[in-house]
Parts: sequence; C-alpha cells; structure tokens
Amino acid sequence: MFKLFRDLFHIPLTMRVRYDHCIAEKPEITVVFLHGIASSYSTWREVLPPLARDKDLSKVRFIALDLIGFGKSEKPDNYGYNYESYRRTLTKTLKKLKIHTPLVLCGHSMGCLISIDYAANGDRLVDQLILISPPEIRANEIAGYKDSLYTRLYGGLRNHTDAKLVGKIATFVDALSSFEKKSLNTLAFRKTMDNIILNDANYGEALSLKIPMEVIHGRFDPLVITTNLRQIAKRNKHFHLTETFGGHDMTGAKAKKIDTIAKETLLHYLLHVDF
Repeated sequence: MFKLFRDLFHIPLTMRVRYDHCIAEKPEITVVFLHGIASSYSTWREVLPPLARDKDLSKVRFIALDLIGFGKSEKPDNYGYNYESYRRTLTKTLKKLKIHTPLVLCGHSMGCLISIDYAANGDRLVDQLILISPPEIRANEIAGYKDSLYTRLYGGLRNHTDAKLVGKIATFVDALSSFEKKSLNTLAFRKTMDNIILNDANYGEALSLKIPMEVIHGRFDPLVITTNLRQIAKRNKHFHLTETFGGHDMTGAKAKKIDTIAKETLLHYLLHVDF
C-alpha cells in the first residue's frame, strides 16, 4: 500500500543505510560513502572500518549507503537511474539521517560522478569531495566506443548484459574492479551505464566544480583514463590528484593509501573550520 501511495504522489525513495557510526556523541563533520556501478556498501570493507575506529577521527560521523538499484536498496523498474533521480533520492536520504554538520561525500567510480553532480546541483551544501577512481571520459571518447581500454571493457559489459558471455566478462573484470556479478544483468546496471557513466557532461562538470576534491586512482586501473584526470587537475586547482599502486578496486596498498589521504583531509578540515 505504501509503495502505491509513494508512486502515486512521486515521493522520493531513500537509500538503504548500511553503516552509520561516530565515536563521539556529537559529530562535527559527516562523511557519506557512495559506491560504484554494479556494487554495494561492501566495496568499502577495507577502507571504512579503519577510519571509523580511528580515535583521531572520533568527531567524524561515517555513513555508507547502497545506491538505488544496487545492494540492499530498492530496485524499482520505474526509477530514472539518472542524475536527477539520484539527486532527489540523496537529498531525501540526507534529510532522513538528520545531518546537521558540514558534509563530505566520498565516492568510488560511479559514486564519484554522483558526488560531483550532487555537489554542483544538489539541494544540500557539500563542503568537500573524496573521489576514488572517477571514470571521467571526454565526449569524443564516448561516441565511438573505441581507442580506449576503458570503453572496450565497459562497452563489452554494457553490450553483453543479456548474453551468457556476461559471466566470463564479469569473472575477468572482477579481478580488476569491485563489481558484483549479480548486478550486471539488471536494469539498474544498463541505465546507470547509459545515463551516468557514459554521460558526456561528466568531464566538464569536474572541470568547473569549485570545492576541494581529493582524487585517488590506481596506476593499473583499466577503467580510468589517467590522462583525463591529469588534465582536469592541471586546469582545476580544486582537483588534487594522487596516483597510487592498484587497480579499480579498493584493497591492499590502495586501500591504505585511501585511508591515509582521507584521514589527512578530515583532520585538516576539523582543525581549520569554525563549527
């Protein structure tokens, strides 16, 4: 009954909260983690717990969500799976969480793109972004699905989600990413691929955004075009790029590097902002 009522009056969905923790009773800053395409909250399993347990970050509230269409969040067929839809859903979710502190969005892969869009166009002020492996593609690179390992890999997944080949492709890409196989053959995967990952406005949005962005990517990441990130960093002083060991996943040495940079970023914010 509630679902019918919600659909009838276009009430925005909320994302499933998978993690919500702060050591202190009253946090001074909140970090919201947004995972990538065909993934879920579990993509943060090596990154989030060490940060949340760190006593130096006791005044930071850490929240991790499952995006609509993935993980344990709802997966409605009538959802837009585009920037506008996720913007409305994230606004509703943040209000439900009663966040009254400055806000940092931490995204991985597609979560980076949703974070950038929300910082530029969302209803809630975002003070800082931490972006891991953002898939920034120029419009001319999207058009032909060619001349790029990124578009060949992602294009292969996008074009074979209804075929048996998807299992073999996913097994290969699993070693390089945080994809969950069960999410590949879904409406959410197909629509977010078209509407968000392969959106020709992404590069320009990152280029023009004027809030601090700490950006981290692995040198062996087949789904990130490094030259594009370097160009954005060269042209946008707010886009601070760190290259580290690793692929598209967040494990091992890359996870530790992410935690180091995230901790430095949050401590700097806590020390230099009047609350």
